[in-house]
Parts: sequence; C-alpha cells; structure tokens
Amino acid sequence: VSLAMTAAGGIAAPISRLVQAAGRVAAGDLSVRVDPWSDPEEIAVLSRAFNSMTSDLETQRLALVNAHAEAESRRQFVETIMFGVSAGVIGLDAQGRISVVNRQAAALLELGVADLERPLRELVPEFQAVVDRAGAVGLEEDVDVVRGGESRRLRLRIGHSSDGLVLTFDDITRLVTAQRNAAWRDVARRIAHEIKNPLTPIQLSAERLRRKYRGELSGDLETFDRCTDTIIRQVGDIGRMVDEFSAFARMPAPRFAVSDGAELLRQAAFAQRVADPETHIDIELPAAPVELMCDARMVGQALTNLFKNAGEAIAARRLAQPQPAGHIAARLSASAGWAAFEVEDNGVGLPSKDRDRLTEPYVTTREKGTGLGLAIVERIMEEHGGELALTDAAEPPGARVTLQLPLAPRPAAHQAAKTTLTLKDA
Repeated sequence: VSLAMTAAGGIAAPISRLVQAAGRVAAGDLSVRVDPWSDPEEIAVLSRAFNSMTSDLETQRLALVNAHAEAESRRQFVETIMFGVSAGVIGLDAQGRISVVNRQAAALLELGVADLERPLRELVPEFQAVVDRAGAVGLEEDVDVVRGGESRRLRLRIGHSSDGLVLTFDDITRLVTAQRNAAWRDVARRIAHEIKNPLTPIQLSAERLRRKYRGELSGDLETFDRCTDTIIRQVGDIGRMVDEFSAFARMPAPRFAVSDGAELLRQAAFAQRVADPETHIDIELPAAPVELMCDARMVGQALTNLFKNAGEAIAARRLAQPQPAGHIAARLSASAGWAAFEVEDNGVGLPSKDRDRLTEPYVTTREKGTGLGLAIVERIMEEHGGELALTDAAEPPGARVTLQLPLAPRPAAHQAAKTTLTLKDA
C-alpha cells in the first residue's frame, strides 16, 4: 500500500501541476511553464510538449498583437490622409453602395453620414454614368456637378480595390475658369488691336462727308443724315466694345490706398442717375464711415458696371412690361472686417440655369452685351481678395449683386488707445 501511494503521488503531483497550468492558459496567461525535471519520463515528455505549446501560443499572440497595432496605425494614417487631402474620396462596395466618404467629398457633393450604404446612382447620378463606362481598367474624366444652384467641374478618377471601387476627384472649377480667362484675355487683346485702329478713320470720314457734302445735296437729305448718323453711332458702339476688350485684357495692377466706401457708392449712383434719369435710385449708407484698403478707381469701375447692368436689366424689362417704374436700391454695410456693397434692381432678373457662368468672359443674356462687365468685376474682386455673389432680388423678378471687400486695418495708435481704455475701465 505504501509503495502504491508513493507511486500514485509521483504521478498525481505532476498531472496536478499540468492541470493548474492549463487553467492559467485558459484564463489567458500564456507565460506559464511547468518544471519537467523531477517528473517521471512519460510525464516529463508531456510537460515539455505543454511548455512548447504555450511558448508557441505566446509568440503567435505577440505577433498578432503587433500586426493588429500596425494595421490600426496604418488605418489611422490612411484616414488622416483621406480626410485631410483636398481631393474628394468615395469608396463603393461590390453592390455600388457608398461605404466611405471623406470630408472634402461630403462638402463638394453635399453628402452626410446618413448617405452611407446608399447607392451611388441615387446620390451622385453624374458619377454613375462614368462608373458604368469605366469597366475593369478604370477611367479619368471631367464631370459637371450642380449642387445648391452652383455648377462645379470635377476631375474624376476611378480605381479598383479588393472590395469594390475607389472614386477620387478634384475641384478644377477655378483652374478651368483661369485657363478660359487667360485664353479670352488673349482674344480680347487681339480683337482690340485689330479693330481699334480703323475706327477713328471711319468716324472722321463719316463726319467729314456730312460737313462737306450735306450743303451740296439738293434732295433726300434725310436719308443722307440717317446714314451718316448710323455710321457714327455704330462706330461709337464698336469703340465702346473695344474699350471693354482692352480693359479686360490689360487690367492694371491695383494701387491700394484707404478709400471711403460711401463716397465710391455715391459716385457710381450719380453716374447712373445721369445716364438713366427715369430710373429711381435709393442709397442706404451706415452712420459710421466705412474705410476700404483698395484701388478706388478699380472698385469704382466695378460699382459702375453693377449699376450699368442693373439699368440694362430694367430697360429690358420695360420693353415687355412698362410698369412698375425702374428702381435700383444700393446699400453699404460693414461687419466682421468686411464691407458689403449690394445693388438690387427690379429688372428681368438672373437666369436660373448656368448663373455661375455669368462671370465668365463673353457670357451674357443680352442681345447686345459683350459679357465682359461681370467678368471685369470678378477680376477686380480677385485682385482685392474679395468676393462677388449673384442672387435673386427680395421681390423677383430682379437681381441682387453683392461685392464683399476687406475693411482697411485700423491704425496701431487707435488700437493701443482702445486697449488702454479697456484696461482702465476694467
């Protein structure tokens, strides 16, 4: 019995240690090891196998943890890049549903978190047509997208991933506009050069014919006067168009100085009153002075163009509807470091389609317009770091055009006095 108990104890103790070690492994502790040196040979073999197993499991778990940490780091890095880049990124699953949208894509296409897992065909049908043509090789194409009444030109690139498609796109609206404006400036410069030279001889010749031969004609003086007047008037119209071409093609660099915004608005309104006495013009000015850091001549030209466009819109409306009388409301306001000029009329209004293209050269809704007025205004705003906005009037049909310009910085002495006064009051 004693020998049997001793033999049983020699077998049960190592097995008990193995059972306890297995329990710790089951609890997640893979660093546990058992000592096989004092065990019988058969149990020592089992203990060594157990130690080898736990060592392999620990090594594999450490490798998995490191791989997971690396994958998580890469995921965060990719997400940071995706949400920080200026390009829009959209991920599609195998069913064509949106799975990933970065911040720029959401801003350009007006997408939100609620749009995830929805088909691209419903949310961005303009992209779906390109996706259908892409096939298995991918594609790059320019797509026009309209959101919120504003048209954007997006350069779309389609690539394949293991889960579906990846759509990346950049907003190239400003790039296309800049290229188009550069091309039109070259065209305007050539037109002005080729047309302006013969205009003066034509006008002088017509005036000389009228002075020299009018007294010698015995009959049909009315036709002679009408023809010469037509020549002189048309030459004058062409000359004004050429002047607009020249102004657009060779706009000088602005010379910045502190200017009174109210005086600029009053001067532009006075010029319009002289040109169109039938149109009533109201001016609303703030009580405090509004000082701008700008080129007064260029900003005055921009305001003059706005009043001119408003007068032409009212004249176009009068042809179809004489009443109500023409009215232009001009306002100047200042807030948060910006000054805003608003010119509102009760004319024919702005078109609902391609409204954003009205600032492009030679795009106009009028039969005799050159399409350079708003293009010049847009360029002046770009030179001054301002913005041009085209909206509907408060009482349609009609248009409201807003110019935003930065206010002139206050002198340092004024700022120091204000700070001292504040501290003293405190």
